Amino acid sequence: MKKYENFLIYLSLTIFLWLSNPSFALTETSYRYTPEQLTALASAWAKNELLTDNSETELSITALDNRIGQKECATPLVFSLPANHNARQTTLQINCSAPTPWQLFLPLRVTEWLELVVAKQNINLGTVITADMLQIERRERRLVRGQFIQEPATIIGSRSRRSVSIGQIISLQELCLVCRGDVVTIQISNNGLSVSASGVAQQDGSLGDTVTVKNQQSGRNIQTEVVGVNQVRVKF
Repeated sequence: MKKYENFLIYLSLTIFLWLSNPSFALTETSYRYTPEQLTALASAWAKNELLTDNSETELSITALDNRIGQKECATPLVFSLPANHNARQTTLQINCSAPTPWQLFLPLRVTEWLELVVAKQNINLGTVITADMLQIERRERRLVRGQFIQEPATIIGSRSRRSVSIGQIISLQELCLVCRGDVVTIQISNNGLSVSASGVAQQDGSLGDTVTVKNQQSGRNIQTEVVGVNQVRVKF
């Protein structure tokens, strides 16, 4: 939907420039573009090409210098990016083939943002995580490392494996969702049948880790996968 909306904006902007600016049209087939108009058209085209429905992104483009003056073109403008362009920073090219061929280049930057869970206060090693210790902040995607967290509720009740400073992005590597000695719920699903049991974790684990759990009823050690805070699933 966003890409379709960006295309409509690009198309509408082009039509608006044709109809609203007397100096825009030279003849029936030749048009004159100011640097501002070329920058606006390039920006609209880039948004349509690069921004997707599921990304929180910002696009910034360096405006053309007004000193280049107006550019005449009798053919549709062609906008393009390098074949193997950098996803974050590249150069957009504008080409015209007639009456006199010309091309212009505009530096372009795309910034992707994420809403992440960060520490609202300093958190010491071994601390049980509570809601008041966490907050959501917007951070640039390229600066994020590790398995980041976007929903605070998924880690409430977990325990810190190391000290975390205020404002620091919290990653799953810094937490044990299941900690050694904790009583955990064992989920067992097989052939459409689902049951649960309780057990004691024999080691620390974060989301997706394999941990050994002792079934409190049978006394047997079983291999499980961590699926949540104090929640494991039997691995068949």
